[in-house]
Amino acid sequence: MKPALISIVLAATLSASAEAKSPREDALWLEDIDSYVTGLESNHIDLYHQVSRDEFARQLDLLREDLPELTDAEIVAALMKITHSVGDGHTSMPLWNSEPKRFPIQIRWIGGEAVITGTTADNAELLGAVVKRWNGLAIDAVYERLAPYVPFVENKHSEAVRVGQYLTFADLGHAIGISTGSDRVTIEVSQGADTREIQLEALDPQELREQLSEKITYRHDLNAEPTMIKASGIRFVLLEGGATGYIQFDSYPEPEEMREFANSVFEALEAANAQNIVIDFRESFGGNYFVGLMLAAELVALDGIDWRHGTYVLISGITFSAAMSNSAQFANILNAKLVGEPTGANPCGYQDMGQFELPNSGRLVTYSKREYCFANSVDGALQPDVPVPLVREDYVTGNDPAMNWILGDIAARREKHDRVE
Repeated sequence: MKPALISIVLAATLSASAEAKSPREDALWLEDIDSYVTGLESNHIDLYHQVSRDEFARQLDLLREDLPELTDAEIVAALMKITHSVGDGHTSMPLWNSEPKRFPIQIRWIGGEAVITGTTADNAELLGAVVKRWNGLAIDAVYERLAPYVPFVENKHSEAVRVGQYLTFADLGHAIGISTGSDRVTIEVSQGADTREIQLEALDPQELREQLSEKITYRHDLNAEPTMIKASGIRFVLLEGGATGYIQFDSYPEPEEMREFANSVFEALEAANAQNIVIDFRESFGGNYFVGLMLAAELVALDGIDWRHGTYVLISGITFSAAMSNSAQFANILNAKLVGEPTGANPCGYQDMGQFELPNSGRLVTYSKREYCFANSVDGALQPDVPVPLVREDYVTGNDPAMNWILGDIAARREKHDRVE
């Protein structure tokens, strides 16, 4: 095997059972690689802002040279790695439209540990367990091997999120050498003093959606709240007898739906004479930040809110793209205090994602169309005013330390006000 192949794909062991590609198939991939380069160079606002043109071309030349020796999955992995080297989170080669098989667990990197936060009913006892080894490899080594391939990375926080997500993609793991096959993997997990091995079989996307039913989270369930107002991806409830409005902003509705939602929230907050607003972007991968500004435009007209002390925005390593942009904007527009963990997105960088498909394989490539700076970037992230980290135990027990801090801050202000009165 050539060193060039190893440097691109890290495929220590090529699958002996993989069917050899025909020269025609290689020719189609060569056309796709050419389209890949043309698409990125013609659409990205500043493609070579981190990787040089010469280095980018060198990596692609090595891929072209090694093409006959690679499986389709290894070619995709190589393109994912090359795209990752561009160095902005909106330029990527995700696996959205390829319907790949995945192992039936969800993993989040929490405090440096790979924690299982979702699984199937027959493996529900794995919830909260920590993955120690993956196919015999120490999990830290697996992280280091996978990190250069994962999409949508802008800093160490989004890298941890995406490694957790893409670790379960079976073909990708096989292509880069962290799995010996693409159908099955053996993992070693620990729960307290108990350590054991579990074998997982990869599922197709439909099976995964049907079976991945058991999950743990640090956030409270809002469904039982009688005051709930909701739209696609966003929900509102009144807390503390109406004194505080909480908006769980997980994804972005269409503009008209947001307009109706924001108006209903305004009316509910005004009727309750609420003094505090909490907006939670901790599970939001982004969308259209102009839609988020529609919400702010309604909220800022509320005269009963304590605009000096009573507005908060919750952020985390999953706060990406438009959610990060809106978090920075709301810190100014709503005078909000940022609480939680650093964002997964860089407030000064490349955003507004476009995309195109490669003509033969149909693989999706995304790119950045604009460059913005919404706030000071510290270590490539928007930093919280009040850092409140999450730990594994918060998922296991359903504890929300950042929200608890906010409610404690509101209570302390209320107590101080009552003493003055």
